[in-house]
Amino acid sequence: MSISVAPPRKILPNLARGGAIALLLFGLLASAGILRAAPAEQAVSVTLTARGGFDGYYKEGRWVPLRVTVGNDGPDLQGSLQVSVPRNSGGADVVVSRQVDLPTQSRREVFLYVPVEGYLTSMTVSLVSGKREIATATVRLTQTGAGDLVFGVLAGAASAFNVLADVDPISGSAYVAHLEPADLPPESYVWHALDVLVISDIDTGVFTPEQRAALAGWVAAGGRLIVAGGPDWQKTAAGLAPLLPLAPSGSASIPDISALGAFAQAAAPEGPAVAAMGSLSPDAKVLARAGDLPLVIARPLGFGQVLYLAVDPAFDPLKNWSGLEALYRNLLAGTAQRPSWAAGLRNWYSARDAVDALPGLGLPSALQVCGFLGVYILAVGPLNYLILRRLKRRELAWLTVPGLVVIFSLGAYLTGYQLRGGQASLHRLAVVQVWPGSEYARVDGVVGLFSPRRTQYDLEFGAGFLARPMPSDAYGNAGGSFNVEQTDATVIPAVRMEVGAVEPFVVQGQAPAPQFDSQLSLEVSSSQVTLRGTVANHSSLTLLDAVLLAPGGVQRLGDLAPGASIAINLPLTDSQANAAPVTDILPAQAVPGIILPPGYVPPNNYDSTIDDILGNTYYYNDREQFRRYSLLSAVIDNFNGNVRGNGVFLVGWSDQSPLPAKVLNRKFQTEDRSLYLVNFQPQLNLGTGTLAIPPGLMNWISLGASTSVSPTPYDMYLFAGTQYSLRFMPAQHLPHDKVEALTMHLTSYGLAGPTGLNLDLWDFPANDWVAQPQLTWGDNVLANPERYVGPAGEIEVQAENLTSNQISVERLDFTILVGQ
Repeated sequence: MSISVAPPRKILPNLARGGAIALLLFGLLASAGILRAAPAEQAVSVTLTARGGFDGYYKEGRWVPLRVTVGNDGPDLQGSLQVSVPRNSGGADVVVSRQVDLPTQSRREVFLYVPVEGYLTSMTVSLVSGKREIATATVRLTQTGAGDLVFGVLAGAASAFNVLADVDPISGSAYVAHLEPADLPPESYVWHALDVLVISDIDTGVFTPEQRAALAGWVAAGGRLIVAGGPDWQKTAAGLAPLLPLAPSGSASIPDISALGAFAQAAAPEGPAVAAMGSLSPDAKVLARAGDLPLVIARPLGFGQVLYLAVDPAFDPLKNWSGLEALYRNLLAGTAQRPSWAAGLRNWYSARDAVDALPGLGLPSALQVCGFLGVYILAVGPLNYLILRRLKRRELAWLTVPGLVVIFSLGAYLTGYQLRGGQASLHRLAVVQVWPGSEYARVDGVVGLFSPRRTQYDLEFGAGFLARPMPSDAYGNAGGSFNVEQTDATVIPAVRMEVGAVEPFVVQGQAPAPQFDSQLSLEVSSSQVTLRGTVANHSSLTLLDAVLLAPGGVQRLGDLAPGASIAINLPLTDSQANAAPVTDILPAQAVPGIILPPGYVPPNNYDSTIDDILGNTYYYNDREQFRRYSLLSAVIDNFNGNVRGNGVFLVGWSDQSPLPAKVLNRKFQTEDRSLYLVNFQPQLNLGTGTLAIPPGLMNWISLGASTSVSPTPYDMYLFAGTQYSLRFMPAQHLPHDKVEALTMHLTSYGLAGPTGLNLDLWDFPANDWVAQPQLTWGDNVLANPERYVGPAGEIEVQAENLTSNQISVERLDFTILVGQ
């Protein structure tokens, strides 16, 4: 048989021709859609924009709202919006995410709520689909301090309110954030980086129900809302009716609004103005009026206030008025009166102590440990020896001793396991703030996840609440990595736990308010102020160890069961004037004095509020008392000096929790404790004749000091040549016809005789300081008292040490006697 083989030079041309034909066929088939082994990646067309904070402003430790707008002009797309933020102390990032479904030709607008633990200047949000990053947007941020004010402006002519940048607080700066209605988040808790919101010439009817509820919750928690009327009163009031002190129903042109000049203590605006008219709410307070027409009206709401200007500052004659800054100063001066717990959780050390104090997880007592060791030593040693000797088998000790060691070790392990339990535990601690007339209560909570074994857990927190890991600098420890998935609820998946560990989380939001009621009145007489009336529990909660707190007094109520009512009779005999917060604003009236040093912080004085609530007991021997003390310390600073302000509060405990926290993938049990802080607003019963306004019904603010002095009316130490100025003002407006008497209380730790101080009072008619001669330690009844009490009951005093020695001022405050 013969085989013929083609010459090699002919094979290559044949292969080349065959390959070309194959490639040609493959291209034709692919273009016809017959071959689909490896489809090409679909093209996407996505736009992504974001606005962060309030016009970029945020406050340290607060939630930062990110308003994200994403549009898709390409094929259907499912993805996740993600923001990664670093933690303190070198901890791993916290990733906040939210799923979005983007059909073709669609647009979505959602909020991400990002917890910030430190200083940030920017934040990047990404749209991720699978493992692919589709689009990104970077948001610039500006951090403001605790003593700064952020003014939000929603206005048709936003530039008309730039003057607010000059209305700075006593210990910080003012910032103006220009906002759109869509910038307002639907979650109330993330509003707290905003201090004041001004609304002018904007249709508030576009607010969603969630935005309106969030706005009401923000005001109740201490926000200050300024609403303008003017020619466009109707659209401005459209979505705000339940909050306003005046329900506008029309408008009128008035030729003279000089009353605004008098209110601002500035030259009156010239020309006619259009003012909104309507009916006042029952709790409205008119601050200025033109004839019978109210021009400036205020209404308290919880810890906050709603202020209504019948004339819109964005329109003539106010638009270019030189007195606008003074108007805003007098409008906002003294309105930031809130208890210290209104700021929510702030002491993470104490919060961690509270969540770690899980009942049943305490270490065995020293007596139990010593008893166990004693039994162990007795069994392994003498008892084992005696039994073996009696059996005459002492050689078995080689077996019995190891056996006893194994038995006792196993017993100790099983005992410890039994103490830990076989299920995960959620330790849910909540601080609940309730305000009169408010449908919702604010809830600040910490949740501790305890694991009896090494595993992972998925946590879910219900709608209306935001959750995050506790800030990682609580003990200077670096925190772990967490993914916070936000939808209607918040899910934190795959929380890794070690044996016997407790992982803490912060949970904040609002819940339906339990119903408590009071019929209380402050009865003011010439000798003292007494709180009288009743408090009643109309909720389903049993309030344990309840107390009633008032300025200068506390009444212990015991347990307050559902439907129960308790009589109150509390003389307020031990009260002091309360310091205004650092975000308060000085009034417009120019008072000569030394400017406060940069970074001024009011001095600290010990406050007894925690002792009044817990009963002044030793907190460290009792685990339950320690848990309560730690939770209180997480929201109350003992050395603030102005913890409960001038308010009246019902305080008590419950073993029920409003925190909707649960474990998704494991059986779990809960241990709950809640602190309720219920704000009451007693009526003033002024009676007739001469009335007393004691220090406990006043607030004070520093007007100036040298750099070596931290001004305070109490426990002051003045070196030679130093001086300071203070302003006192009644916490509530007390109507009066004349000032009958003014007493200056001036004491120095039991001293008597001349003080060595140069003390001046501001003479309001003369607009000047007037020296007060021959003052002695004790109570000084001042001559011509009507000259030193302003129209709103304010008093201003300046003290200077003219001696060469240090002078200790234990107390410097006032009691005003007024006639009706």
